Amino acid sequence: MSATDRLLIVGSNARNQDLLAAFIHRLGYAILRADTLAMLTQLLDDAQPLRFALVDITGFDAAIWECCARLHARDIPLLIISPRQSAAMRQLAFTHGAQTIMEKPLVMRELADAIRGFMQAAPGDAG
Repeated sequence: MSATDRLLIVGSNARNQDLLAAFIHRLGYAILRADTLAMLTQLLDDAQPLRFALVDITGFDAAIWECCARLHARDIPLLIISPRQSAAMRQLAFTHGAQTIMEKPLVMRELADAIRGFMQAAPGDAG
């Protein structure tokens, strides 16, 4: 598995991140993890190679959208996880590069299918 076969998971809840990381590892994929905006910013500054990013926006302030835009500018597809899907949130997500939005609570089979789809798509082709 090459470095470009990794996916990035972003979330502010450490327990949820642990569960998500374990779930993704069981699917056979490697991850990079950012639990804070500072960690995410550092990963972006380091230009880590990634296949796609799964971003749980819960608990982050509006600065998360700037980070999403930076990922999008690097042609890294985004899957946004949100506690709700208001029209305003959907507009923000799509404006900042989201290809897909999933609402909590997550249906794990749908999440697994989405992850597989993003990971099997050619880089820059997942949208």
